[in-house]
Amino acid sequence: MKLSFITLLVLALSVLPLMAEDWITIYNDDLSLIRSNFELELDQGKTRYNFDDITSRIMPASVIVKGGGLRVAEQNYEYDLAGKAQIMAKYLDQEVLAVTKDQSKLRGILKFYDFNSIGILESGTQRLLVISDSEVQWIQLASMPSNFYTKPTLAWSLIAPKKGKYPVSMSYLSGGFSWDVTYNAVWDEQKLNLNSWVTINNRSGKAFENVNLKLIAGDVNQVRQKFGGYGRYEMSEDAVSMAAGSPPSFEEQAFHDFHMYTLDQKVSFANNQTKQLELYPPQDVTASSVYEFYTFGSGVNSVIKFTNTADQGLGKPLPKGTFKIYKADKDGNMEFIGEDSINHTGRNEEIKINTGKAFDLVASSSVRNQKTISRNSSEREIHVNLKNNSDANKSINVIHQLSGTARIVESERRYGLDTVKNTVTFTVDLAPNSEYSFFFRERNEW
Repeated sequence: MKLSFITLLVLALSVLPLMAEDWITIYNDDLSLIRSNFELELDQGKTRYNFDDITSRIMPASVIVKGGGLRVAEQNYEYDLAGKAQIMAKYLDQEVLAVTKDQSKLRGILKFYDFNSIGILESGTQRLLVISDSEVQWIQLASMPSNFYTKPTLAWSLIAPKKGKYPVSMSYLSGGFSWDVTYNAVWDEQKLNLNSWVTINNRSGKAFENVNLKLIAGDVNQVRQKFGGYGRYEMSEDAVSMAAGSPPSFEEQAFHDFHMYTLDQKVSFANNQTKQLELYPPQDVTASSVYEFYTFGSGVNSVIKFTNTADQGLGKPLPKGTFKIYKADKDGNMEFIGEDSINHTGRNEEIKINTGKAFDLVASSSVRNQKTISRNSSEREIHVNLKNNSDANKSINVIHQLSGTARIVESERRYGLDTVKNTVTFTVDLAPNSEYSFFFRERNEW
């Protein structure tokens, strides 16, 4: 026997979840793990229960339900949500009454609906009437479809060994949550005054109230599947409001091969909301300014670099994100001077922030005297020209990337060799308003 919509609603209301509590762990790459604890009061035996307190991006196969001997005998994920097209599709081969704009009434069996037209097998005459959807004023259905869902729903068949209250623990994976980090830093030529913000986006189709939040930084392997289209959302901005007392803060710890950041206070997320939380308190980080020119590049990069260590003021695992750099002008106003992205960066690693091209520094490189030495070797000269058009001394690191089979056989200048990155670096000091050129010979043997 089919259960009516009203019957299903009564069943659902009779087993409302109690004492609910949620945890959300948000990963990179549109993945989150959602865990809930709640209580169900059930009769002995089999019970139908619709659980709709889930996201619209749930991965149904990932659902795990545990609860004091309670068993889930069957689970259906109802994702064909309520709407005109969905309701009409569920009402095929049932009686309907259509009223057109000229108030004509057409009664019969609904045979098809394709967004543009409606097909009704007229009662009495058995004629198939095809009516333009734009001409239909309204349609009356005899009753509510039994499988009518206004929200994403897990339809469960539960088996309880006895009558009573059952504590239920449920978890599932979902899309729709994402997070990234913005590092805002003020540069004074010696230190970066650094603060960091986590930006969390909830596009999951569900609001969460007072949840426990964890963030996982790292690349978790997933088996990629194709998802259907999801609704378009308007973005709303919501800066986190600080509760009385200390502001929320994250505790960082290593977890498996990743890093976990646990918020020390509960937080709420509205659906389609963007929320910001402080990742680390402001810190002063010792850094230095360098100029870098990569051979065959388009200009001289202005770079701020530092090592992620405690003695330089940081020494914390940094999730991937964007560094935005500011600097005070002579009037004391903060001006934006550039930004760059970083990957997940552990302790003791060097971080370079490329803020842009140096206006007064000009560099170029060219290849000359390229020749074949033998069947398996060749040589070429690389000439570099540097100009300093500023009124201050400047030092430029000229960096050349070697191929796996190349080496430098002659050079007008001393250089440093990085065997890990397979690069050579020439450091050139330039006086104000000066120009300098040099060359080196590279041999490639295969």
